[in-house]
Amino acid sequence: MKYSEKEKVSKDERDEEGNGGFRLRNLIVFVILFLAVIATSLFMYLKSKNVDLENISLKDIVNELMDISGNNGGNKVVKEIEFGTNEKHVFAVSKGLIIKCVKNRVIAMNEEGEEQWVVPIFAANPVVKTAGSYIMVANLEGKEVYLLSGKTVKWDRKMDGNIINADVNESGYVSVVRQEKGYRGAVTVMNKNGAQAINTKIAKKFIFMSKVSPSGKQFAINGFDASGVKPDAVVELHDFSKNNGVNLDTGDVSLFPFVEYLNNGDLAAAGDSSVYLYDGEGKVKWTKKFDNKKIMCTDLLSGDLIVVALSDMDSSGKITGNRTEIAVLNDVGEKTVIYSMDVRVKNMKIFSNIIAINTGTAVYYINSKGELLGKFDSKTNISEVHFLNRQKTVLVCKSSLIINNI
Repeated sequence: MKYSEKEKVSKDERDEEGNGGFRLRNLIVFVILFLAVIATSLFMYLKSKNVDLENISLKDIVNELMDISGNNGGNKVVKEIEFGTNEKHVFAVSKGLIIKCVKNRVIAMNEEGEEQWVVPIFAANPVVKTAGSYIMVANLEGKEVYLLSGKTVKWDRKMDGNIINADVNESGYVSVVRQEKGYRGAVTVMNKNGAQAINTKIAKKFIFMSKVSPSGKQFAINGFDASGVKPDAVVELHDFSKNNGVNLDTGDVSLFPFVEYLNNGDLAAAGDSSVYLYDGEGKVKWTKKFDNKKIMCTDLLSGDLIVVALSDMDSSGKITGNRTEIAVLNDVGEKTVIYSMDVRVKNMKIFSNIIAINTGTAVYYINSKGELLGKFDSKTNISEVHFLNRQKTVLVCKSSLIINNI
């Protein structure tokens, strides 16, 4: 069959259009398959790093990918930020920024040490704590307390008595333990707008800590009773009415250095060698006693599980040797040792599923399975560890901050 020149051109154009459509479909299929392979590879990589895929953000994923190369097993110093020692400095981290507090100002810095904002305050003996988007600064042994959200001062207040301790939760509730004339002490709780939720005066017990629950419906008081032959630990649950609090069973524990709410509203308390878990009504759900062990420090893993660092202890209560076990307690109090080391632990900080174990001269980074992710050896004493994100920490030393790759 013969075609005219015009018909041939038309047929060629149709063939070319058909081939073009075929190539476009092939390209689309190729791109989809390529993205599927990349997504699968990314999933497998993040799983191999024991990343919490349910809670990780897109920013964390990007940071993980950027950190695939160049990570020197926790020994990489990204930046060292020096600060003077002529005045007291306290540090925290909020929303990826380093928060530095001195007598007359709060300063937010990025990981390069560059100031992002400055807020004037007064706190001769400052303590700074962060939760969610909130930054709380209190003047210990003074009367001033401030609540910030970023660089915005939500409120500031002068308390009636000198401040013993203060805390903030993610909803912006601030609990202040303070002195009160004629009493052992008092606890004042304020909401994010500065309105007083309650003021509880304590007549017979020494109080040194208070925490507001995640729901904001109750608060816990932690202290001790020295009226007997030996001190007895005191933990009370209070609602925001004028009713008396519920006195919790603390067994033979003399003091609970660690008291913290879990995400579900349960309350965890850790003493020298015992851990208690209470439900929202103050009933004991379980207790865990560690025979011949001393709890060196405690923290929460993902807000749900209790992690303790345990050292060997003799019958007199003296620590023996340097061996330390890092153990996780599940929701029924069963212990699983996930990591052991032949060095004493100073403190511990947990972010997501990464545990930073500070010995004072080194920081060990492990995941929730006990796998060593990295170690940083320091030439100077490390007092605290704060997480900027899943890849970087801030190590607080005597006169400088070290920004460290995990």
